[in-house]
Amino acid sequence: MKNLLLLILLPIFSIAQNTSDTTLDSLLTVFKTQEALQQATTAKAIGVYYKKNSQYYNAIEYHLIARTIYSKLTTENERKKRTDMALCDLSIGANYYLIGDHKKSMEYYFKAYKVIPENLDLLLNIATLFNSQKNLEKSFYYLNLAEKVAQKTNTYLDKIWNKKSDVYFSKKDSVNGFKALKKSIDFSIKEHNLEQLAITYTNYGDLLPDSKEKIDLYLKSKAIWDRYQPDNLLAISNNISIANFYRTIVDQPKMLLENGLTKKEAINKAEEILLDQILKCKKINHKGQNLQYSLECLSYVYELKQDYKKANDYFKECVVLYDSLNSIDTKNKILNVESSFKIGEKDKEIQLNQKIIKQEKQQKWFYIFGITMLAIIGLLLFNQSRNRKKTNEKLQLLNAELDQANKIKAHFFSILNHDLRSPVANLIHFLHLQKDSPDLLDEETKDRMQNKTISGAEDLLSSMEDILLWSKSQMENFRPQPKNISVHQLFEDTKKVFSGYHKIQFVYENTNDIVIFTDENYLKTIVRNLTSNAINVFAVTSNPTIIWKAWQEKGKSYLSVSDNGPGASQEQFRALYNDKEVVGIKSGLGLHLIRDLAKAINCEIVVESNPEKGTTFQLCLS
Repeated sequence: MKNLLLLILLPIFSIAQNTSDTTLDSLLTVFKTQEALQQATTAKAIGVYYKKNSQYYNAIEYHLIARTIYSKLTTENERKKRTDMALCDLSIGANYYLIGDHKKSMEYYFKAYKVIPENLDLLLNIATLFNSQKNLEKSFYYLNLAEKVAQKTNTYLDKIWNKKSDVYFSKKDSVNGFKALKKSIDFSIKEHNLEQLAITYTNYGDLLPDSKEKIDLYLKSKAIWDRYQPDNLLAISNNISIANFYRTIVDQPKMLLENGLTKKEAINKAEEILLDQILKCKKINHKGQNLQYSLECLSYVYELKQDYKKANDYFKECVVLYDSLNSIDTKNKILNVESSFKIGEKDKEIQLNQKIIKQEKQQKWFYIFGITMLAIIGLLLFNQSRNRKKTNEKLQLLNAELDQANKIKAHFFSILNHDLRSPVANLIHFLHLQKDSPDLLDEETKDRMQNKTISGAEDLLSSMEDILLWSKSQMENFRPQPKNISVHQLFEDTKKVFSGYHKIQFVYENTNDIVIFTDENYLKTIVRNLTSNAINVFAVTSNPTIIWKAWQEKGKSYLSVSDNGPGASQEQFRALYNDKEVVGIKSGLGLHLIRDLAKAINCEIVVESNPEKGTTFQLCLS
């Protein structure tokens, strides 16, 4: 396979152009009378016209004029201005490529690449240039970039696959190379791109061995070019391929017969075509691969004609041109252009990254500051919420204590009613008796009643002192105040309170002389009320007896009071377990007060009552 300018794909080679029906004179006349922006547009059109007619230096001149005009324009749309300048650079680079100045071509391509990196014409032109320099890796890289862009619009795919086929064949991968060509032909037909179709026909023919199919593909391409642009460089390339085909079949009788030619006719056709193509290249000052390959083929033709002098002259000219196109210095200059561009881009990228890093650091500190402030605010709100919660808990506790205090106050007044009522009633009864019926009392009875009344009054005074002392402590803090209490002393105090009941036998059993840790006043009140309740059941009981016992078992202290009264049903003791029972002032403290006081000092009460056998209350204090 030979690599000619068939590798070139340029936007300004489009067969259908706006300037095809416009004369150069009319364009130049209009250009002189226009304002700046319109002048730039016309200058580009003139450049395209010169390009179409293979006058590449003139084309470069007018694209440079257009670029200069764009650069001096004052516009709000700076991006469009830079894009217009980049498109001029693309056209200038393409013209330099066609002249054969690849270094200049690469310089202008990468000027444009800085601004329009996704321009398909530009990407394909860069790939073509690297392919012409045998830098296949770079060529394939830019073709892949072009394909990614083309897939977004489903255009240019025929051109891309045509260029990929060239790279595949250069890499000796003929299987993928032919597949790529077929894809290119399919896309060209689908997109009705006759220009690319003609290019692909030529490339396909170059890759086939000498055959009827090969020349048919060349002739298909020629038919397209002759109809639209017979002097186009791509048309020249295809004609060179046709001439070379005729040159190579002169020793193949079968091929000569298939094409209806003699050996001499084939040589003359090749000579005629090549001389015409060399003349066209020199006319447009083209010094690229087309000219080089035409000179090489023509030297072989003159060798076949045994005109060795001309063969030698054309071969020397070919070698000189080849060396200028493929010198290492030239290739390095082209690579340096891309490297310089990439280094510049890398420097810009580094600067941009440094700015980004700086901004990210600033943002990071802002974020840290913001997060810290949020954390502080959150902590303050949390502490406020916790303090409010603690305050609410304290208020609830105080409310509960106040409620409990109110209950205890009510109990206190009930205690006064219960513990003071009986002694005071006895005293009043004696005084009324002494006042209303003094005759009924003899001296002995009178003395006995007086002594009993004095004793009861003293016991009442003692009880009142205990109650007042207890009430004073409760007014400061209505809570149980536990301490060690001697059961012996508790029983002695109870004896004094109920010493006036001579008809009732009191028994106190405390063999181990135990000590209980609890609130003294609460327990005293419970014991007195249980004793008083027991006394009240002896209305018809003979030999009434009340027994108090104290003992300890398994780390717990027990007190019990038993009477031999008539007993009662469990329903009568409901107030001992039911919190809804209320205090009755006239009826005394009752079981409800015993229940509440016992609960306050964690005292468990169990009652057992049998009809005609009596009742037993058992207190358990842990």
